[in-house]
Amino acid sequence: MPTSVRHTGSVNNQKARAKADQLRKAGRFEEAAAEYAALWPDGDLWTGWGYAHSLRKSRRAAEALEVARALYVLDSKFPPGRSVYAWAVYDLCIRTATAPEPEVLKAAHAIIRLSGGEHAYDPTSPFAKTVLRVAKLYASNAADVRALEWLDKLDVTRLATDPGKRQGDGDREQEFASLREQYYGIRTGSLARLGRWQPCLETAMRAVSECGQLHHDNHVWFARRIALAKQRLGRPQEAFDELQQLAARKPTGFMQADIAAAAWAAGDQVSTFKYALQALLTPDDIGYKLRAVQLMGQVLWQRGDLEHARTHLCLCLAVRESRGWKASEELMKLASDWDVSGPRRDAEAIVRELRSLWKDWSDELSPRRTGIISKMLSHGRAGFIRTNEKESFYFAIKDWKDRKTHPIEGVQVTFVTRPGFDPKRQQSTTVACEVRTAPCLEAVKRVTD
Repeated sequence: MPTSVRHTGSVNNQKARAKADQLRKAGRFEEAAAEYAALWPDGDLWTGWGYAHSLRKSRRAAEALEVARALYVLDSKFPPGRSVYAWAVYDLCIRTATAPEPEVLKAAHAIIRLSGGEHAYDPTSPFAKTVLRVAKLYASNAADVRALEWLDKLDVTRLATDPGKRQGDGDREQEFASLREQYYGIRTGSLARLGRWQPCLETAMRAVSECGQLHHDNHVWFARRIALAKQRLGRPQEAFDELQQLAARKPTGFMQADIAAAAWAAGDQVSTFKYALQALLTPDDIGYKLRAVQLMGQVLWQRGDLEHARTHLCLCLAVRESRGWKASEELMKLASDWDVSGPRRDAEAIVRELRSLWKDWSDELSPRRTGIISKMLSHGRAGFIRTNEKESFYFAIKDWKDRKTHPIEGVQVTFVTRPGFDPKRQQSTTVACEVRTAPCLEAVKRVTD
């Protein structure tokens, strides 16, 4: 049936359709769906479209797909019908998919057939979202080249750079990454996992240039991939400097391990030891810190501390074996060179053995300082410590390590410092961490103004 033909039916039907259309346009989709249901199937393409659209907006994806499929049979070339059909398939099969299973891929290809072409990048088309979703599924499961193959279906220059928006808590509207930012996030991540460092560097730099304001910490992730690419491409000192600045903003175990690896590549054993140690002392799962464990072992071997070097290598091997992870060729070569063989010890037992050693080494590198909590911020999630030397250090509540007490003004404490970042002033700073109540209150001189 040509799309120009409209079957309006009786006067009563026309009034009912007008009412349904009015409810739909007002965003009252459940009521609109009920009105359309009383009319459909009436042979009118716009009734079918309005019904399917209202069902989608009411989160009734399976019913929307059934109506959209019937609408497609009625006229397979009707553009709004093809669009709502593609969106219904997206809602039911793509939006909540957790892996690129055959049924998901079949649905994705159907959406591409329905919504590709001249209007593929219009806001009314699920084409780009579908491709990005499948690419993300491949990228999140493994270092899979198919993520890049799916991204190659897109013309990045036609992807929107405007951030998406949705209603957040209360009346506040929240922004999320644009389609182009999502594209670059998936692509640079996949290139990094595949070790394609030159295109990773170039793509991440384009992302920073083209995407404007970034979301979901992408300013950190793109900068990290740029630094890691520089390291792998023979520019370790640049990577070391850039990663240090990033770690001040996001002091995670894997970021500290990145810095340690850059320092090792630059031939700086002192910094490798320092940052590998910081990575090991973070609360992250040991599985995320195996690079730091290996680097620590390599530094210790270079220093002649062979026993502790072997223990760290044993930990790497034990964790990988316990989790079914394959050991790298580099790791197996070290095991051979260092004569590390035999049955594996329990990984948790090795961690417990090494943790006190890591703490002792940390105390030697960063002696604890003393002071009092001079101020707690009104929200209770942070405060300031003032020392006898009149220095003031910010600390966050997550860095309060005394489980038996709560931080209050006037309490005497001990702490260590680490590089930090002041987001308000957009500059590097030094902050307090590992904050605890002073063990001997009478031995700590009270700070006075």
